[in-house]
Amino acid sequence: MGAQTLLTTLLYGLVSILLFNSFGLVFTCAMLLIVLFKLAIYRGLVQGPSENLVNLLAFTVILVVFVAIGFSNLVEMFVSLLLGACALKTIQAKTKKQAMSVQLLNFFVYPCFFIFSQNVLSLLFVLVLLVVNLAQMLWIEHGIALRSAIRQAARHLLLALPLAAIMVVLLPKVSPFWQLPGANKTQTGLSEDIDPFEISELSRSDELVFRAILPDNTQMKPPFYWRTLVHDNYDGTRWRVSAQHDVPLQAPFRAVGESYTVIARASGKTWLYNLGQAKSSTRGVNTNQFGTLFMQKRLSSSMEYQVTPIHTAGPGLVNWQYRLNTALPDGINPLATALALQWDASTGNTAEFIQQMKQYFVQNRFHYSLKPPTISDRNSIDRFLTETREGFCGHYAASAAFMLRAAGIPARLVSGYLGGEYNGERGYYSVYQYDAHAWVEYYVPQQGWYRLDPTAWVAPDRLSGSLSELTALEDEFKDNLGLSLMSYSNLALVNWVRLQIEQLDYQWTRWVLNFDQQKQSRLLRDLFGQYHRLLPALSVFLLLIAIFVARFWYLQRKQVVKLPEAVRLHHAICQLAEGELHKVTPAQALLALQSQYPNLSQELAEFNQYFVKSRFSRAQLTKSEATRMKALGRLIIKKAKK
Repeated sequence: MGAQTLLTTLLYGLVSILLFNSFGLVFTCAMLLIVLFKLAIYRGLVQGPSENLVNLLAFTVILVVFVAIGFSNLVEMFVSLLLGACALKTIQAKTKKQAMSVQLLNFFVYPCFFIFSQNVLSLLFVLVLLVVNLAQMLWIEHGIALRSAIRQAARHLLLALPLAAIMVVLLPKVSPFWQLPGANKTQTGLSEDIDPFEISELSRSDELVFRAILPDNTQMKPPFYWRTLVHDNYDGTRWRVSAQHDVPLQAPFRAVGESYTVIARASGKTWLYNLGQAKSSTRGVNTNQFGTLFMQKRLSSSMEYQVTPIHTAGPGLVNWQYRLNTALPDGINPLATALALQWDASTGNTAEFIQQMKQYFVQNRFHYSLKPPTISDRNSIDRFLTETREGFCGHYAASAAFMLRAAGIPARLVSGYLGGEYNGERGYYSVYQYDAHAWVEYYVPQQGWYRLDPTAWVAPDRLSGSLSELTALEDEFKDNLGLSLMSYSNLALVNWVRLQIEQLDYQWTRWVLNFDQQKQSRLLRDLFGQYHRLLPALSVFLLLIAIFVARFWYLQRKQVVKLPEAVRLHHAICQLAEGELHKVTPAQALLALQSQYPNLSQELAEFNQYFVKSRFSRAQLTKSEATRMKALGRLIIKKAKK
């Protein structure tokens, strides 16, 4: 069982590496040590462990999981325990029965990968794992060579996929009796607390956040500011998310545009994404006081929701809201405060104040960078305005919001995403983690809140499309991403592959992952009309009956075994003589044939020599010998019939 279980152990190690972000360094290293131990046993470098040693290793794995992952991440903890236990079982497995028990468990272990990633590449990876697992079972149980077993397993899986698809479409979808909380370590480009001056690199992840399908005749035009979080609590260092984030909207509102669709990836967060202010008709999606969307539960799986732009008619800022949005700690950033007071004294309204601020950034040649120097000073905004003058969106937004507040103008930070990569063939926008953005919203009495993006003053190209399309920062952007397809998108072939995978993932997400009760009901109504409640169940019942009948017929039918060509020729020659010569030995058949056809005695002897070698000798016929045997067989049959 050594080679069979070694392959399983190697696959466990691969799964651990791919889930490194969820399991962490310690557990991944522990799994790799188990793989090395199993490899050493297979190569004969060490002996198989005793039962006591296996128990000690199991205790060590449990300790590693509890220390490195802990009870705060229950999903990661249970999956890692399962993976570690199965890996140790492969070390212990010595009999066919023990090896088969591990392979059966893998039909549960491998699909657990979907808990952490549900994109189309994860689907293909899990399908490959399942094919290999089924092939290993054939290898272990029936001794079939692995390559042949993989082909056989792949055929069985391909036969099962259409049936599975039909069952998914036709069987009634019901709400789950229980639901996993989902993995907690999902990467995100946003944070509830923002301190840009402590960040030295931006855009380190190319993970997809969401896709948006906008109407063709929409009035929505770029730049697209996808509002997500509002930060109105400033403590002198960090801008913290508002306490009103999960408070439902109470003010009256009206719809002001066409609805659009957003397909959000699992984030482990409660916030969602929308343009401007919005409402949603999708169940479980709420609108808060700021017009952004949120959920009561964490987003643990992909979700599709409808968004309708709205305009709220609020009463304006009350006293406590005005105090909150102009509050600044005492004694920080005196230079920025002095600048703000100077501009406030020399201007007559907010628009003129903002124009003064813009001139300052432009005239002093501020620079947009994805790798700015960190600033840990208490007066970080002063140092940014007078010394470094280099940063990304968060630096400019935080500085502008501070100076607006210093002048008594209510201001807050908003974080979300800017732009998106447009797919012209399918008509949707893809927004990635590196498109994370921050800007300012300021308040004008009797008018309301307005958006201000100071990044546009120093990097106006950033407002068009995705950050990946900003040529001025191409080198910094790709250095930050590291090894990924996006990093090599300047190569035509790599970019084509990336776009094809992206389109396939879009179809998979929209029509499989997000195939909910509402979509199923609409599809069945289109297919079956007024009988959409009865006919699907009847169709499934009839389909199952047809499958069982076909299977029964297949098992009962007469098995036709395709014989090798040498055997078929030998049988044909034997039928030239009386009696059942194909049931006797080749030597006996040769004597009987030579006595009946003495003129073919030499040809019969030569054919018999090749036939015996092909059937009973370890040495196979050469290509010329096989050709000669076929020619002799046909010649003997032809002459004997004359």
